[in-house]
Order: sequence, then C-alpha cells, then structure tokens
Amino acid sequence: MLEVIRLDESRGLGVRALRPFTTGSVVHRFAGVVSDHICQHSLQVGDGQHISGTRYIGYLSHGCDPNSALDMANFELVARRDIAPGDIVTVDYAETEDRLHRQFACACGAGNCRGWITGRVEQPNEEGQAWLTEREHQARDGC
Repeated sequence: MLEVIRLDESRGLGVRALRPFTTGSVVHRFAGVVSDHICQHSLQVGDGQHISGTRYIGYLSHGCDPNSALDMANFELVARRDIAPGDIVTVDYAETEDRLHRQFACACGAGNCRGWITGRVEQPNEEGQAWLTEREHQARDGC
C-alpha cells in the first residue's frame, strides 16, 4: 500500500510506502489515460505517449539511486531494493522520460547524484548549465 503525501515546501508531493516491499516485488500496478500530452505529473510510456491520471505514479519522487523502477511495458512499479514502511518511493526520471516537463536541481543526497535532472535525450537547459557551472566553481573553490 502507498499514500501520496506532502514532502515539504520545496519538493511538493511524494509517495510513501505504508508496508514493506522486498527487492523485485511489484509495489503497484497502475492505469491511467494515455495521450500525446506531457504535463507535470505524466510519465512517458512510449515514443511521444504519456500516462496521466494515475493514482500514485505521477507523484513519485526522483532519486539518482532510486529504490524502485517503472516497468512501462507492464504498467508496474517494481522495488529495486527492500522498501520499508515510511520510506519515500523514488524512481530515476531519466529512465522513463526522454524530456522532462521541467528540469530541476536535484537534492536527493545520493553518492551518485547528477545534480541537475534532465530527460534521457535532453541536455541541461540554460538554467541547468548555469547551475552546474556554479556547482563546479564551488567545488573547485572549496565552498
């Protein structure tokens, strides 16, 4: 079981596990409306096709080292590792999305965090390039 919750003011809504899920188990099977329209809470299911109106899937948080993955062929959310009750369920947006509705700075805290999140076929936009350049300068200057 899952629930949509408000994570905080900066991250907005997310999905929390209400029971444990073991690695490889199906966390949720989903359905919704498939169209060629991309919006903030839609997810790409195929070339130019997006699903919206899902109960939980559109509210999953991004993580660069996610605890789950979306199987868009079978419309399933699958645990990549054990998920405990209370854990926020995460996916890597770049694994399903060619282009994001909106690129953003990541604060997932993973050791492999990419910093700026884009779809899998897009480059960082102007804001992202500036953000990455600033981050690089801070790392170089020790700030």
